[in-house]
Amino acid sequence: MLMHSVAVRPVPYSTASGVLPEAGFTAQPGGALGHISGGNAFSPETGRPLRRQGLRYGIKCGARETARAPLSPFGRRFRPPGLGASMASSCQSVAKTLAEVVECRPVLEPVLRAFEPLLAAQAQLADDLADSIRASGLELPEAQPGALEQGLSLLAGVPLTGAAAPLRQSAEKLLPLLATLETMAPHLPALEAFLLAPAGAAKKGKGAKTRQDPREALAEALLSGNSEEETRLAAAHDLDPSILHFAFSFVLAPVLRAIVSGSLPEEGDAPWDAGSLWRQGYCPVCGSFATIAWLDKPLVDEKNAYLAGGGGKKHLHCGLCGTDWKFMRGTCPSCGEKGSGVIEMLRESGSDHGERLDWCTKCKTYCPTVDLRERDGKPDMDALALGMMHLDMVAARKKLRPLKVSFWNTF
Repeated sequence: MLMHSVAVRPVPYSTASGVLPEAGFTAQPGGALGHISGGNAFSPETGRPLRRQGLRYGIKCGARETARAPLSPFGRRFRPPGLGASMASSCQSVAKTLAEVVECRPVLEPVLRAFEPLLAAQAQLADDLADSIRASGLELPEAQPGALEQGLSLLAGVPLTGAAAPLRQSAEKLLPLLATLETMAPHLPALEAFLLAPAGAAKKGKGAKTRQDPREALAEALLSGNSEEETRLAAAHDLDPSILHFAFSFVLAPVLRAIVSGSLPEEGDAPWDAGSLWRQGYCPVCGSFATIAWLDKPLVDEKNAYLAGGGGKKHLHCGLCGTDWKFMRGTCPSCGEKGSGVIEMLRESGSDHGERLDWCTKCKTYCPTVDLRERDGKPDMDALALGMMHLDMVAARKKLRPLKVSFWNTF
């Protein structure tokens, strides 16, 4: 087991106003109820859950034929913002989001600063990879309403042929940053040999057949939850499977985000939100469970400033491909239970900037959640998920399980 070299005690923890004991957190019942059929994500190939086991990583202080954007089920051509349509234009940067967290909880600064360059580079790469994605012919399949209603993610079983080049480009940027993490540095040569190999190097096999690029094979294995294939590929390249999974998740994320960014509607809902087709707690694009949830701000009608929505609609956010999707409040995204008393909230008493844990009283699973109606700006959700690890610590003390196991929420 890989351990943090920086210790951050679960409770009490420091904030800008002092030290708050665990008693400073309050449990509250959930909000409005809704009818939805949630559930766990399972691989269509293996039948196993897609949820992965997280690890703690050391931190040292001090080709398709066309790349045209697909059409939605309603015939609209998509445009490429960086996040979901609801979060696109005014989202804060990674740096600003983490700076606000550090101001409130300075005890988390060593961890947040260690991962800030990685998160910032990921966000930038999603834009930088656009040309490479177009050249490779990678795009999301057209959304099929029936498949979405059945809970089938868009990339389930889809080959990622052509992804080797953008994966290599992503690795070139991110591997030097990963090497700054104490636990990852010894594995850098093996990671470079695997991830930085020329994009066409693995194509020629014996005879007339061609071999799949191992990076594309690993991406498909990760998305399908095929841990046996991940282990095989790690062994073939002299890498520990947990190290390769951790590093490759960072490398794959910007590639998936660049693909998704060309598949969001120019206006209106994303195809998985239109008509409330998608009702799952796992991602409609890649099948990963959400790392964080957010409640939206009131929406003002641009044509009539006196008309505004009340806000508070719940969205889930995928930390892998960056997709946001609507989800019904009062329903557990893990087990699908709904009704009075199913979802409760755990939040810090006093000023909490809308941050809380929504947890299920049935399966004891929780998801960090932020109510944007209680904040001035829209934070970077990936950065904020890491910045809310103080709540993950409290959840661990209470024997709750994260919806999405990540490197920062396993204690």
